[in-house]
Amino acid sequence: MPEAPELEFRATIVKQGPNPCVDVPERVSRAFRPWARSGRIHVEGLLNDTPIRGSLIPTGAGRHRFFVNGGMRSAARVAAGDSVVFALRAVVPDQVTIPADILEMLRCTKDAESAFKALTPSHRRELLRYVDDARTRQSRIKRTSRMIDTVLNKGRPAKRRRPRRPLWVCPECGNEFVNRNQYHSCERFTLAHPFAGKPEEIRELFDAFLGMVEECGPVKVLPSRDSIVLMVRVRFARAVPRTRWLDVGFWLPRRFEDSRFHKVETISPGAHVHVLRITGIEQLDSQVAEWLRDAYSVGCQEHLS
Repeated sequence: MPEAPELEFRATIVKQGPNPCVDVPERVSRAFRPWARSGRIHVEGLLNDTPIRGSLIPTGAGRHRFFVNGGMRSAARVAAGDSVVFALRAVVPDQVTIPADILEMLRCTKDAESAFKALTPSHRRELLRYVDDARTRQSRIKRTSRMIDTVLNKGRPAKRRRPRRPLWVCPECGNEFVNRNQYHSCERFTLAHPFAGKPEEIRELFDAFLGMVEECGPVKVLPSRDSIVLMVRVRFARAVPRTRWLDVGFWLPRRFEDSRFHKVETISPGAHVHVLRITGIEQLDSQVAEWLRDAYSVGCQEHLS
């Protein structure tokens, strides 16, 4: 595949819910289309002369959106409402460029560089994204060190477990959260909302999935306009009904490389969201049940003990 051109455009950072982002011009989406995978396009380049990396997220009709995370905003000294200049180029899906400062730290630790390069491209990209999200230079160094410990399978010293504090209850909607005043929508929904206009078999897939989770223990079902979140003490799984399938994602404390996963996203070295695309009940087998038991433990916060 030929090297992608570098394209420049100006855009204003706006907020999509709590997340600052920009809408990518149609000409950029069209030019980078050959490098798309599942609609997403991995890119790297500059934000106001500050090096960045990320993904163009499809929004429909061939258009994309780029989320400007806290690390990018901090490094480039920009905020929501600012007009900024991007110079981006698409990268081959399996191509992962290691920033100079991270490469230097990898090379200063025995076996770290080779261990990192032995990971799958998607895992390397997710770990680098975790580091890139750091908002200060000091935080970036700490995150890089934690990433290196992860790739070398070094265990973190056990921490003394703190007593669990009560969940915070929103006075407006009654929903529960671990963190006080956590951002959320108080709008109320029922299970009818995310399944509106969807075939009956999609609801049947969700009911089967929910049944597997409930075999692990009690669970709170929190529907929104287009998805359903499952919670014990914290939210640990999410189902998104589609017209032809059900996407289910769950949080696991370690990353699994399995061809059955539609995608795996590393939120931090100890938090990995695994997404399955379910088209038939037969896919909800004993292996999925095992993954869900681990995810349910995360929902109970047992992974912190």
